[in-house]
Amino acid sequence: MHVAIIPDGNRRWARKNNLSLEDGYEKGILKFAEFIKWSIELGVNEVTAWGMSYDNYKNRSIEVWNSIKRILLKYYEKYKDEDVFQKYPEIKDINLKLYGFFDDLNEEDREKIELINSKLNGNKYKINILILYNGRIEMLYVINKLIKSNMTEVTLEQLYNNLLVNSFPDIVIRTGGHIRTSGFMPIQTEYSEWFFLDKLWPEFTKEDYEGILEQFKRRERNFGK
Repeated sequence: MHVAIIPDGNRRWARKNNLSLEDGYEKGILKFAEFIKWSIELGVNEVTAWGMSYDNYKNRSIEVWNSIKRILLKYYEKYKDEDVFQKYPEIKDINLKLYGFFDDLNEEDREKIELINSKLNGNKYKINILILYNGRIEMLYVINKLIKSNMTEVTLEQLYNNLLVNSFPDIVIRTGGHIRTSGFMPIQTEYSEWFFLDKLWPEFTKEDYEGILEQFKRRERNFGK
């Protein structure tokens, strides 16, 4: 099963709890780590998360991006000297990749992304994280890529194969109370079952997740038939 998550509400959670925005992002990152653990326990073998939208990167302060980097660096420094693979053996089964449009990032950040993408290459659980992602830009990327290949006619299979993430979520969960898709994976989620929660992302629980999976089992999916 493939579950996608739009983890909305970190900033609002921070304001609600009189904390800094960086505290909110940190709580959101730690919640995502829990979400991966729950996914493995609940039999989900692929997770796609919208880590940061291209629009957010363009329209919000660069400090947001720097805050996220500082948080990740803090945990890297904390755990780098431990035998993480021994402490968390399931990590070796994870294939983790960052996808997005990174041209606006500096060379150092792009090199870090390449390093992350080279580290976890397991074949049991797949984790896709979309950074600086926008569905419209993905469509332009695919179209331009196919044009450059001099194709005279494009098939659906060729379209699918050139998407950043070319698998299709069974479920999409959006927290934070907004009932909209915001251009998230427009092709891949065509037949996904969507679940919108009022809870802010840091408030999401394993019980919420289990409830969504139970509801999903009761939904009838006909894929347009």
